[in-house]
Amino acid sequence: MNRLAAILVLALGLLSCNTQNKSTEASADEIWPITIDMTSAEHIDTPIKLSQIATNIEYISLSEEPLIGDITHSPIRIFDDTLYLDGDNIFKYAPDGKFIKKLFLEGPGPTEAKKLRVEQAAFNSKDRYVTFKNDIGDTYKTYSFDGDYLGEKIASDTMNIKLKTYFLNCQIYEQRRYGPFKRNEKINIIGPYIFYAKDLNTDSIMYRYANPLPESDAIYRGVRMDLDVEMRYIHQDSLLWFKYFAIDTLFATSDLKTIKPMYIFKTDDSFMDVNYYSHLRVGDVTKNELEAKKVIVGVLPFFNKSLLYTVNDELGFADSSGKTAGYTKELVQNDLDKYLKHIDLATIIYQGTFSIYKGNMYFLVNASSFFEDGSSSPFPNLTEDSNPVVVKLKLK
Repeated sequence: MNRLAAILVLALGLLSCNTQNKSTEASADEIWPITIDMTSAEHIDTPIKLSQIATNIEYISLSEEPLIGDITHSPIRIFDDTLYLDGDNIFKYAPDGKFIKKLFLEGPGPTEAKKLRVEQAAFNSKDRYVTFKNDIGDTYKTYSFDGDYLGEKIASDTMNIKLKTYFLNCQIYEQRRYGPFKRNEKINIIGPYIFYAKDLNTDSIMYRYANPLPESDAIYRGVRMDLDVEMRYIHQDSLLWFKYFAIDTLFATSDLKTIKPMYIFKTDDSFMDVNYYSHLRVGDVTKNELEAKKVIVGVLPFFNKSLLYTVNDELGFADSSGKTAGYTKELVQNDLDKYLKHIDLATIIYQGTFSIYKGNMYFLVNASSFFEDGSSSPFPNLTEDSNPVVVKLKLK
């Protein structure tokens, strides 16, 4: 069983028991959208090579103190050449990896907070602050990039709101439906919109991403399930890319006014769609049906119009024409240098723990990875127990 299906089956069982380059030949409008035909794509054993997506690789060693711990859900965020590691605190680093400070004090006090490492923070690059869910009091707290406490002013009015990111000084949030629902009633638990963009200057909604299936015949079976991996938001310089994992289109926008479909995945009934997902969310599917479904979760577009994507927990590559050989469980082979032999880009893209900044991709790898499978350390003082290393790729 694939990783995503296993998570969904486990959650379902537990809940039921408990009740920008320009083409020389065509304009951008003529090129987009690019169609990727997934109906003929299948599992392959050939690994993707790093040189297919990048021209250079560099490493940044982080200070040994404080120790970071598990980085499975922790992205590295890049703003004005300063690094912010998003974990159980927000750790601020200089460009060379030297530790500067934690952005907040941990505790129950009015200016303190407790952050869960699995809940990614939302960074506002325009006004230079970060907002995250406070596990004490279940509100959102905001701190400046310098660590100044700015209060509990974001999405603190309702438990149904999940703040996901910022773009152009807009708050991007999702509003979940939590009921109460009656058993055997017909509902669309996803709701009429998948996310909202709220202009913080005018305090008004400037964009709504509509659910393409506003009506559903899903029957509530006493189960309500949420996944935090439903939406992917990718900041790529001046663009915001977004994709809902049960919708076949990857969109991009520069202003939240003109929304362009950039990549369309041509799928068949073996892939999960919004209708199926609306049934899954309320327990209106069988275990066998779920195990047979595939889903496109992670995506990473490149400047040369090629694309990485994940099907369940496997990684695929599509070229600028949309052609793909399929998807693989094999780790990406690093053929650019001698240090890190293999990279688990499928998990990094699936988890959304990467950042794109000025043509480069940044992500974290455990220090122990440089002592496995024939890899070698790029730093003389690195040990298996050292803090994670930042990998910087120059993307094609």
